[in-house]
This record gives sequence, structure tokens and C-alpha cells, in this order.
Amino acid sequence: MNTFMMVLAYTREHPAVILMLTALISIGIMTLMMFTHNAKMVDAVTSKPLSLTAEQAKQVAMRHKLRPAKYAFLIPAALATDETINTWADAIAPRLGTGFQPVEVTIIPQKLWIPARYRVTFARLEALR
Repeated sequence: MNTFMMVLAYTREHPAVILMLTALISIGIMTLMMFTHNAKMVDAVTSKPLSLTAEQAKQVAMRHKLRPAKYAFLIPAALATDETINTWADAIAPRLGTGFQPVEVTIIPQKLWIPARYRVTFARLEALR
């Protein structure tokens, strides 16, 4: 009980320390979330049948939406063909998590300096209902 009272007294005297610790912890959590997001993206695009190299994986963008749970991959069209993208989408869906399946594969045409891309969208099964 005495220790708890000392902690309360310390927090009253030094609120800046508590704010700095809270900020550091939140920065650490955000960094961990970004690391797992990038690791999941690299793991997905380097798997077979797509098999992109590390340099090619940097050209791919992954977007994550929480409600409903979706993953959208933007893959440059120069790196893959239609058959490769379709077989990759079917093979990678279970690796993204339980209940994910490929929902939509669209081709985004080239615009000015932005090259053509494939948009592969995966959604959780509950989100489709």
C-alpha cells in the first residue's frame, strides 16, 4: 500500500515523465504495427507463384482496411501476367488470415507517368455477407 501511494505522489509531482512514457510506448506500438504490416506484405508477394524479388517487392503497395476487413495489393502489371495473378491470389488468401478470400482482381490502366497496375482485393468471409 505504501508503494502505491509513493507512485501516486510521484505522478502528481512529475506529470511530464508520465506523458513522455506514454508517448514512447505509443510510438513503440505504432512502429511494431508498421513492421508487421511490411512483413506481411513482403511475405505475400515473395511467395510462389508470383515470386517477386526484394527490389520488386518495394514497388508493391498494400492497403489494409479494418471495417470490413480487407487487404488490397497494388502490383505493377510489368511484374506479372493475368494467370500468375489469379493463381497467386488463390494461393495467398489463406496466408493472410482465417477467412480471407480473393474478391476482386482489376487492372488499373496506365495514366501519364503512373504505370499499369493490378489491384487484388482480399476480404474476410464475414465481411461479404
